[in-house]
Amino acid sequence: MNSRTDELHRAGATTADIQAHYDIGKDFYALWLDPGLTYSCALWDGITGTPGSTDVLMLAQQAKLRYHLGQAGITADSRLLDIGCGWGSLLRTATEETGVRQAVGLTLSADQHAHVRSLELPGVDVRVEDWRDHEPDDVYTGIVSIGAFEHFTHPAMSRDERIEAYRDFFARCAGWLPPLGRLSLQTIALTDHAGHDDSVPDFFAREIFPGSALPRLSEIATACEPYFAITGLREDGADYARTVRAWSTRLFRAREQAQLLVGPDIYRRYRTYLRASEMVFMRQASTLYRLTLRRWPVRRGPAGTSGRQALPE
Repeated sequence: MNSRTDELHRAGATTADIQAHYDIGKDFYALWLDPGLTYSCALWDGITGTPGSTDVLMLAQQAKLRYHLGQAGITADSRLLDIGCGWGSLLRTATEETGVRQAVGLTLSADQHAHVRSLELPGVDVRVEDWRDHEPDDVYTGIVSIGAFEHFTHPAMSRDERIEAYRDFFARCAGWLPPLGRLSLQTIALTDHAGHDDSVPDFFAREIFPGSALPRLSEIATACEPYFAITGLREDGADYARTVRAWSTRLFRAREQAQLLVGPDIYRRYRTYLRASEMVFMRQASTLYRLTLRRWPVRRGPAGTSGRQALPE
């Protein structure tokens, strides 16, 4: 499928689903995110201080961005793909700190696309484009995807259907990388403590992230195995509990301005979502994984021991 007119038949959240969440107003998100508008779990290693502090939250988010760029092997000479680029904080760090001169960012949010373009980052091409439609001009040195994987399947899909959708993603990423090229992936995931319900809780699916479902680590591992070796894995659910606590605190402090921007109903919905998210991570019903994946030199067979095929070079 090469047209977004077919997206209702695809796995995962549609453009309309994504925009229903991310396009309610950048100014609203700016009230409670860090100055870089990084809307994903921060990395709190060695960072002390009050999480709701702007400076402290910014340090933790910058640490996360640098971590993923390093895991993907990104240097000044690299060609970078950012799948689910948000409001461009990773692209900005890559160009301003790492010196990257060629980068592509993909998002389905019109608001995010407009904001990243307004940053006028040199060498950055940002597109409103589904990763399934992406056709690069050349291979990428490394790929980063933070907080997008959760939107690649929907709650009605079976485990086998989810694995097939994730396998499509990994196959495409492998085809866009050279042999041994790296993908740095960050995603929320369900744990065994979540029981047998493989969908996001009803409230999140209905009110916050329509059309989205969380993966399990076993599904990720099964889906990526023909294309990638998992060379690094961090389980950082506690980091996400701390991050959403910071966001919730900041949103509460800015409640009057937030209600003026989006109205009392949306403000209450987001406060409920952030506080419920903290509890979910504290109970370990969900967690946060940061995975480093290295592309195989050749494609592995289904059993991992035979049927080797060359991946596209």
